[in-house]
Amino acid sequence: MSIGDLEKHLGRVRQLTDIYLAGDTDAFAAFGELVNLLLRVTVLPGPIGVRLTAGPRPRDRMMVEGGLARDKDVVRLSDDRFLRVSVTLFREPHESGHRMKVERATYQYQLDEEGNHWVFRYDYVRAPRDEHPASHLQIRGNLYENVRLHKGLLERTHFPAGRTSIESVLRLLLEQFEVPPSTPLEIWRPVLAASEAVFERIAHRPLSGPVA
Repeated sequence: MSIGDLEKHLGRVRQLTDIYLAGDTDAFAAFGELVNLLLRVTVLPGPIGVRLTAGPRPRDRMMVEGGLARDKDVVRLSDDRFLRVSVTLFREPHESGHRMKVERATYQYQLDEEGNHWVFRYDYVRAPRDEHPASHLQIRGNLYENVRLHKGLLERTHFPAGRTSIESVLRLLLEQFEVPPSTPLEIWRPVLAASEAVFERIAHRPLSGPVA
């Protein structure tokens, strides 16, 4: 890929972020296309990425989920493992029209399609209904040291993680888990950075737990 390819991808990232930031009804499709673009330039070996699923009020609420199968929400990666992608979006009235926001999001790296052998998982819930941090990380593994864990398992322990973007998850897979990249780093690094910069400007930053 060339500098021209990079400029094309960056231009499309700018276009799509402008559309979903505007919050009109086409914001959902723009966000879904942006996620597919990010997957294609990073960890996706083929054309199948995420899909849009309509909720009970399709003009105001939709889901972005991995793959084409209705009963699954995973994307097959270039290392033949899987990334679970599930993001629920909603439109909220604003003084200038509408804003699109994330109600909940899950990103989970797993070895099998069913998710019985997962490695790590990030979750975000805008309005949590339990004691777990609204944004948290879970890791499936064992600790070296003998300490008390939530329900006795590391994987059931919810580490406060701040708000996690899909861009940071993709970067983690590429740089720390050595998932083979779909494009050279001269392409995928700037594309992820451009998209994540927008996320950092608008992301809701929840507290690490309930206030009472």
